[in-house]
Formats: sequence, C-alpha cells, structure tokens
Amino acid sequence: MKKRKKGLRFKTRAIRQPLQSRIIEIEPEDLAAYVSRAEKEVLPIIEERQLSPAAAQFFLAQHTHRLVTGDPRFTIESGANMANTILALWEAGYYTPGPDYPYTLQETLREVQEEPRAQADHAESFRPFTSANAVVPRSLRHIYGGIVLHPETNLWQIWLMPEGRCTFVAAYRDPAKAQSSLEIIINMSRRGGSVIENAVLYKRIREQADGELRQLPFDMMLYLIEHLDRYPIEL
Repeated sequence: MKKRKKGLRFKTRAIRQPLQSRIIEIEPEDLAAYVSRAEKEVLPIIEERQLSPAAAQFFLAQHTHRLVTGDPRFTIESGANMANTILALWEAGYYTPGPDYPYTLQETLREVQEEPRAQADHAESFRPFTSANAVVPRSLRHIYGGIVLHPETNLWQIWLMPEGRCTFVAAYRDPAKAQSSLEIIINMSRRGGSVIENAVLYKRIREQADGELRQLPFDMMLYLIEHLDRYPIEL
C-alpha cells in the first residue's frame, strides 16, 4: 500500500452559486477511492453505449466529480481538470481500473492525445437564444448560451458558457418556457444585477423547473464546443 505523501493534493472545483465555484483539495489516495466508486457506476453505461476510450474516461470523470463535490453540475473546466487528474492518478499507480474496465491506460492516453471530434450531428438538439424583445443590444460583450434537449430526460436545459465554463441552469418540458427563463437571466445580466439578486433569481428559476439537470453526453459536449460560434448572446 502506498504511503501518503505530504503536500501532494489534487484540486477540483465545485459549483457554488451561478457561474462561481469553490476549490476542493483532496489527497490522491482518497480521490482514487472516489474514482473506483465511480467506475462501478459507469461500467454498465460504458458497455451499453460502446463508448470510446476518451469518452469513457471523460464519463468516469463526470461521475467522480459528482461523488467528490456532491454536486451534479459540471463544467468543461472542471471536467477537463478531473479527467486529467484521473489520468495522473492512473499513471502514478494510485488508481488502477478493475478487470472489467474495457480499456488500458495506453489506449486511453493514445486517444485523449488526439483532438476529439463529435461523431454525430446534434444540431437539432441545440437551439440558440431567442428573445421576445425585438430590440437587440449593440455591445462588444457577449457570452455563449442557449437551450439543449437532453437525450435521456427529454427536457430542455438552459446552458450558459461565460469564460469558457459551461453550466446548466434549469430543465423544462416546454422549450418556449426554457427560452423565457433564459431571457430573464440575460436581462438581469444586461442590467448588471447584484450577486444577491442573481442568486435569488437563479434559485427561483430552478424551483420552477420541471426536472433535474443532467450532464450532456460526451459527444454532445464535443459538438457544442466545435460549434460554439452559433450561440452568442450579446450583453
């Protein structure tokens, strides 16, 4: 059994308030235990969906992040951080997948080092932000956002990506309701609401949602990153 190395810790981010996060430090042995737990959860799904080595590893990172932080919300930044951390644990020998895990470290490293591309066209699942207000502000500032139909829940999730971090806000059965809630958020951002006002608004929107948020499948996230320029929102 490996000795605990003093000063060696891994960091991950947990979403705290909308568009904010806090850093969690964790010992490598403790994090490896979380990865092993997450592996047991994701193995049936990896096999069912026939995920590639990189997709399987990213999916494992999603579930590990949820176990560590207790928060199902997930951003590209936190996902990449956790995925890289798991690889580091694997390479250092702190974590070794069980015999049923379908890929080796070498297979996983080989694929993640290549530039990943979406395998399917998910255009019909993503919709840009549409405003009920005919007046569009002319501004040099913008973020990316819109709504997306989750393939497992069939709910339309509001997503926003400021500063390269993708976050999901609320999920609705009706895409028009999702667009309306997104417009309320954007209007608040344009007015420059305070931290407290924003927190109250996000809480109210989540309470009026129709279901739980879920992280998008890996291939849909790749598609979004590749086509992000289709979804700008001027502030």
